[in-house]
Amino acid sequence: ASYDIDCTLEVKKEVVQCMGSFQDGVAEKCVDYFQRFRRSTHVTPKSYLSFIQSYKFIYEEKHVEVQTLANRMNTGLEKLKEASESVAALSKELEVKEKELQVANDKADMVLKEVTMKAQAAEKVKAEVQKVKDRAQAIVDSISKDKAIAEEKLEAAKPALEEAEAALQQFPKDTINEEVIEFLSPYFEMADYNIETAKHVCGNVAGLCSWTKAMASFFSINKEVLPLKANLVVQENRHVLAMQDLQKAQAELDDKQAELDVVQAEYEQAMTEKQTLLEDAERCRQKMQTASTLISGLAGEKERWTQQSQEFAAQTKRLVGDVLLATAFLSYSGPFNQEFRDILLNDWQKEMKARKIPFGKNLNLNEMLIDAPTISEWNLQGLPNDDLSIQNGIIVTKASRYPLLIDPQTQGKIWIKNKESRNELQVICV
Repeated sequence: ASYDIDCTLEVKKEVVQCMGSFQDGVAEKCVDYFQRFRRSTHVTPKSYLSFIQSYKFIYEEKHVEVQTLANRMNTGLEKLKEASESVAALSKELEVKEKELQVANDKADMVLKEVTMKAQAAEKVKAEVQKVKDRAQAIVDSISKDKAIAEEKLEAAKPALEEAEAALQQFPKDTINEEVIEFLSPYFEMADYNIETAKHVCGNVAGLCSWTKAMASFFSINKEVLPLKANLVVQENRHVLAMQDLQKAQAELDDKQAELDVVQAEYEQAMTEKQTLLEDAERCRQKMQTASTLISGLAGEKERWTQQSQEFAAQTKRLVGDVLLATAFLSYSGPFNQEFRDILLNDWQKEMKARKIPFGKNLNLNEMLIDAPTISEWNLQGLPNDDLSIQNGIIVTKASRYPLLIDPQTQGKIWIKNKESRNELQVICV
């Protein structure tokens, strides 16, 4: 046969020899069976060919079945192994991240201290700048007040000055001083009368009188305005100095604010890095906890899966002999009763043991050839639950030869009718 099996070349040769031996042994048992029970049965070359073909088919089927189950177990074990390795890797990763997080914390604390220090310095400078601003504003307010008073005084003196200039433009003004004003004061009241009289007598005299009186009035007002003007100049100089101080303080404040902005940006960046590390560490911790929970929950299953995986590996090695027994049972035991079936099975096992063909010592052919749900379904359909009846059901449904049912109690007929009712089976009794 070209079909590959999981065994050595020597075992393969022994399997081939064993198949021929099984055929010959069954032929001998057919004679013994006839002599004891007067029931004629026989084997033919076609029986042998059917045996070989069934072996190939069943072996492939069971091999796929066992390998599928083994792969599932191995996959589960591999996942547990990966989870364990993942936990170990995550643990190391978390340890690194926690160290990085500690460094980030220290960096953030250091930058925060620097931010606090810079902020305090900036606040101090800001307070100083505010004081300078307040002083400058006070000077500005004082200047504005003095300037308003001076302008008001000058505005009041302006009509007198204009009157004096209009009266007599050729007289210089600087000839009027405080001594002259004091000397002329007794005559100003008289001058009001003389001016009116002088207008009728001589226009020049009247103009001179008007000019003198106007200049006296202007001098009196300007005497109050001049100190205000002088004070205004002083205050303006103070204001210039205050503004220079303000500009200097504002520049210092701007420098401090720029430094504060730099360390504030560094602090925000440090906090962002810290938050990123926190989130990464938390995700790593969650993954590790999930994997640990999975491993912890499947700790018992791991041991069972490991044992089962080992059993599947051993079962795969024994499959060559187990399938040989199962196929021989399906191919040859149908015509025989329970006693001869047990004799045949015992002879086959001895033959296989002598030829060192691996097989399960406690092999249950029923469990190997049919599953429990199918047996339960057969029982519901009327098949008795004893081993012989189950074996007959397996032979009927899986053997390559047409079965002959000796059914004195019609149990087999009832089961077959119920089982094949969907297929509209017609049972003919003869």
